[in-house]
Amino acid sequence: MKTFIGKILIAFGMALCTVTAASAQCDSEQYSQKSLKALTPGFTFVKSYKIDGKNGVRKNIEYTCVFSKDTNYMIRIQGKDGEAKGIVATLFDQQRNELTTSYVSNKFYPGWTYKCKATGIYYLLFTFKDSESYCGAAVLGFRR
Repeated sequence: MKTFIGKILIAFGMALCTVTAASAQCDSEQYSQKSLKALTPGFTFVKSYKIDGKNGVRKNIEYTCVFSKDTNYMIRIQGKDGEAKGIVATLFDQQRNELTTSYVSNKFYPGWTYKCKATGIYYLLFTFKDSESYCGAAVLGFRR
């Protein structure tokens, strides 16, 4: 009987640890909704991006995008406490030349707008700088 009760207590303890670990995960959905509201009127929502640094394990999160010439693109970032602090969004062209970033002169910005000069594949890189939460989201919108 003692062995059976011991197994139940161990199982309960393991379940409790699982619940605790799950609560520490990045819930980027709440940030996606806030980012969406931050898109400037006139921009059409394209996609949302989960920015999950896995508690600091992942330092870089990259996505590819296809942009069209003469189209304006806007990225809006949200993180802990409704700020973009700690999260940097940088856009690169096919040759990996940096085109724009949300971190300029030691200041975090909530995003950027970029007018595309050539249709093609672009790289959207999210990195963490002095971050405490390693969790956030971003949305991409466009306007012709």
